Amino acid sequence: MIYFKVSKLKKHKGKEMKDMEKEIKKILEGCCECNLCMKECSMLEEYTTSPKELFGEILEKGYMNVDKKIAYSCNLCNQCTLKCPKNYDFKKIFFEMREKYVKNNNGKSPISKHKAVEMHQYLSYKKIFNTEVSGKNGTEYIFYPGCSLSSYYPEEVGEIVKYLNSKLDNKVGAVLKCCGKPLKAMGKMNEFQKKLKLSEDEFDRLGGKKIIVACQNCYMVFKTFTNREVISLWELLGEIGVPEKQINIGKNSKVKFNIHDSCPTREIGTIHQGIRNIIEQLGYSYEDIKNSKEKTRCCGLGGMVGAGVPEIAQKIKKRRQDEMKAGKVISYCAGCREAMETENIDSLHIVELIFGKEYTDIGVRKRNLSPVAQWKNRYKTKKILKKSIDRV
Repeated sequence: MIYFKVSKLKKHKGKEMKDMEKEIKKILEGCCECNLCMKECSMLEEYTTSPKELFGEILEKGYMNVDKKIAYSCNLCNQCTLKCPKNYDFKKIFFEMREKYVKNNNGKSPISKHKAVEMHQYLSYKKIFNTEVSGKNGTEYIFYPGCSLSSYYPEEVGEIVKYLNSKLDNKVGAVLKCCGKPLKAMGKMNEFQKKLKLSEDEFDRLGGKKIIVACQNCYMVFKTFTNREVISLWELLGEIGVPEKQINIGKNSKVKFNIHDSCPTREIGTIHQGIRNIIEQLGYSYEDIKNSKEKTRCCGLGGMVGAGVPEIAQKIKKRRQDEMKAGKVISYCAGCREAMETENIDSLHIVELIFGKEYTDIGVRKRNLSPVAQWKNRYKTKKILKKSIDRV
């Protein structure tokens, strides 16, 4: 193992490095090398034997002279900080490295596999896949389904809007667009801010003050970067209840589910409870795993690692999948649901239970779709949203 002493480190004169230098030095001076973060993080295990070694190398060589995949292999999930007895924030350093890589690469990610993400973002703001719809009795609420849910569940998105309007006086409109989180995850902050404003402009045009989101990434983006009132759909349904015809629909089902909680909203206990309230109202059985709620682990797709460094994402996914002993998993993020699907795990999104028939399937269904099929569903969601509100 290589040990770095701060006093003997070479002075890196680049202006860019100075922004991160203070935080890195704190780690090098204070890290007790308990390696609790290493036991939790597949990404750290891949590149180093201790955080001191890794950050010492970054500081000595300069961030431009280390493998750029290192920074882009971090899920930005914060688990290392949660495990660290001194709460060191590794993800902040890796994210700042991403920003600097983009700045020094003419605004583009240096990871070649991120070209697919950049194309995704290009298409996500095309009119063919975007829409905005006013509520029938004015727009007090705006439902924002996000990218992933609309890529897999267009009919259910329509059912959500119809049900919300039935409970909220037909004052629910909708905006179908991307919040820009993939741009932020790549470190493209300038472009992210511009794209986020497009959604904000739609909110202003519709006049809705309260944004109902189905995606946990959207939830955190709007909570962090806007002044809007943001409501999680899962909190809301946990409070107002599921559709009456669905109450106790699963009471005779022998199926038992594990729940995969999404890491972006790890600290939002009301969302965790909302999901469990929904499942209990539906009458299904579930069993919480050890790493759930505030202790949940990333599905592997966080931080655009699934697209950019898939070999790392696969290790993280496998570790999470191995925790799902029930063989059936409920997620409330469509991306997480996709990540949890394996030959032996039946991976469902909670909307399948909220708007579906009694679920008694003891087998494993395959739901993952090709990118082309997902884009077709995005277009279908656009059409369904307009009809769902027009016919309220």
